Amino acid sequence: MYRRIKNKLLRGILIALTCLLAPFIAYWLLLYLIAPRYQFKVGQPFHGEYLYNPYQNMDPNQWKQYNFHCHSRKYFGLTNGRMSKETDIDSIYHAFGYDHYGISDYMRINTYGSNRPDYIPAYEHGYGFFKKTHQLCIGAEKVIWMDFPFVQSLDMKQHTLNVLHQHTHFAVPAHASFTNGYKVSDMRYLSGYRLLEVGNPYGCAFEHWDAALSTGHRVYGIGDDDTHNVLSPNEVGKFFTIINTSDLKAEHVYDALDRGCAYTVEFHPHYNEPMEDKVEKMHTELYHLTRCELIGDSLVIETDAPSIQTADFIGQDGKVLKHQDRSQQAYYVIQPEDSYVRVKLRVHNMTYFYLNPITRHVTPTPMDQETAVINTAQTILYYFIYILVIIACIWRVVKQIKAKRECRHEKP
Repeated sequence: MYRRIKNKLLRGILIALTCLLAPFIAYWLLLYLIAPRYQFKVGQPFHGEYLYNPYQNMDPNQWKQYNFHCHSRKYFGLTNGRMSKETDIDSIYHAFGYDHYGISDYMRINTYGSNRPDYIPAYEHGYGFFKKTHQLCIGAEKVIWMDFPFVQSLDMKQHTLNVLHQHTHFAVPAHASFTNGYKVSDMRYLSGYRLLEVGNPYGCAFEHWDAALSTGHRVYGIGDDDTHNVLSPNEVGKFFTIINTSDLKAEHVYDALDRGCAYTVEFHPHYNEPMEDKVEKMHTELYHLTRCELIGDSLVIETDAPSIQTADFIGQDGKVLKHQDRSQQAYYVIQPEDSYVRVKLRVHNMTYFYLNPITRHVTPTPMDQETAVINTAQTILYYFIYILVIIACIWRVVKQIKAKRECRHEKP
């Protein structure tokens, strides 16, 4: 008796879960079926006689400190924003002296602080049940619920970036190396995005960045804390973006990011130090880029730090073109064969600057490549195959039902 009741209860729970999950599974299955196929080609490395320097007209007195990736407590804490109330986020980042912090909850635009002039709507897109193929949507108009939550092909990643780009200013591949959500090889083919989250405590993406740059994709880097517990000093003030803008208006920030007039900072990666000590270091030991100038083919870099401890000039395929130790000024003569040059500076103790690349172009104004276009013929062919498979499955089910009915009628 007890076993029968238990079996009925389990069967009821199973039926209820099936009914609850069926619409979601049907929706996701449909998305997988209708995802278009793309024709990819590896882009050409940057080439041409003109060098584009995103910092050429920067004002060294107008640097602003930004963090775009931070999670508050939502969905009863299920999304790992357990300890981060909006008021705590606000007070902590203001104590550190940030000019802007962005709350980027999962699949939700947080309107806290929307009355402030620096407000930028943002959210983190993606479900990622197995791999965290997520995108940070900066300047989002609305949440796009479309996603491929189980596994994603290169076509699906490109399609997601394209759809998001229609409804947000920047669709940024986030923590690309975390759970291998984006493979390094993917970046050689994906296009249509301007920013890449190269600095993130859950997974940096410098190898991904060089893969994209080496195939001619003009991609600029940003850095973020990706904070889930803002009360922990180990999660705050680790990676951030320094942007050259005269004010905090969103359109001016977007313009600076689009031009690449920004750089990523990795700041004092020390663990378990008191929050007050880290705040003090941020106010007293955060230095800035003061010069990144092209004089002919010579790239000259200066900061307001006591000295540049090391400087690495990095080029095609991530190769270190030059390493320079302690100096007031770092410099490199760009060679005709250098397709791009990006710079990694260690300016104080363990603080690093990751500068955006100098790139070659055939025109004075940079031209971007599009290496992924929808393959209409292949997409139609796949749709046709899917329809045939669905028809065959329906026909088989109908045939089995009909056979069972005939079998019942034949029984005496």
